[in-house]
Amino acid sequence: MDIEIYYEPRTKFNKRIQPIENKIFFSRIIRNWTKDITLESIISNLDEDFEACVITLEDCSGINSHVFENIDNIVSIFESYSNINTLIINNPPKFFYDKLKQLEETIKEKNYSYPKINATQIGKVNQGFDSNIIGQTLAKKAICRKLIAQMIRPTKKPLVLMFYGNPGIGKTETAKYLSSILYTKGSLLREQMTMVGGDSSVRFFKSTSHSEDSFSKHLLNRTSNVILLDEFALAPPFFQTTFFQMFDEGIYSDQNFTVDVSNSIIICTSNLQTIQDMEKNIDNALLSRFDGFIHFTDFTDEDKMEIIDKMICEFINPKNMKKRFIDKLDRTLIRQKIEKALPQLTNVRNIRKYTEDVIADTLMDDLLND
Repeated sequence: MDIEIYYEPRTKFNKRIQPIENKIFFSRIIRNWTKDITLESIISNLDEDFEACVITLEDCSGINSHVFENIDNIVSIFESYSNINTLIINNPPKFFYDKLKQLEETIKEKNYSYPKINATQIGKVNQGFDSNIIGQTLAKKAICRKLIAQMIRPTKKPLVLMFYGNPGIGKTETAKYLSSILYTKGSLLREQMTMVGGDSSVRFFKSTSHSEDSFSKHLLNRTSNVILLDEFALAPPFFQTTFFQMFDEGIYSDQNFTVDVSNSIIICTSNLQTIQDMEKNIDNALLSRFDGFIHFTDFTDEDKMEIIDKMICEFINPKNMKKRFIDKLDRTLIRQKIEKALPQLTNVRNIRKYTEDVIADTLMDDLLND
């Protein structure tokens, strides 16, 4: 029996196995495996002549561990009752991997690792930054400097950055923007650290059971190498220490998986205003593992008006609004009304809400009087 193990995102694994003919998923084989029906009878009565059996992370999560602890028996049954000669396995948990390594069969392993970003990608980040992230020119310069630093460093250590400043001024949106430019076919991996705390979080970050959802599984299946830990300083210190090895060596390890996050860009955000404030809320040993602290500045009035203009165009648009409503709206008048409230509009969220209200008020006065 040949055994192939692939530690890689499920999307890549799916593409890998797609052209393989005569394959069967392990979940289909054991679907009818009960105390009254033996595995031997199920395999010997398969309706096709399969040559490969695919075992996914989802299979491992949905099946009791004792099944895979007896993988030697399963292999023996495959060999005796079918033509299956290859096991293809995606992201097996540690206990299953250890059992596989004890077999005498030939094992082929492949671990996917994201490559370093390159100069072309960094150029694209710089080129489109100002049109996507308003009012953060200084942050852009600092980010590009750090991206170049990661590109030229001789190791695969992750680039670990802290974006800090008032809420709603572009920290999270910048992380999304970086992911969209650097990994165009992937999606940002985002974990909201304000939700961390209690037994469920311990299970999520420590992966106490192979069957439960976990941060390590999210990392294994990520499609972007930009990882966002939102509101990092609000996580209890116990959970912050979970990231020491990840920040330092590019390895995240729990009870079930060891995940390679080398060459990643790990972005933590915080609404704290100074590095001194962070020193009071984040373990200093962990802070020393950050490669940069990038301050996001408050919006100027000019920045706010640029945001307002973009939002008005977004709202009063045939793609988003019916023509009969658009015909009732005067963009110039709406802009003037919003401008009067400029001192109270400090971030993107309240600018958006106020813009919505001004447009809604204008339509309400007209529609209710029709």
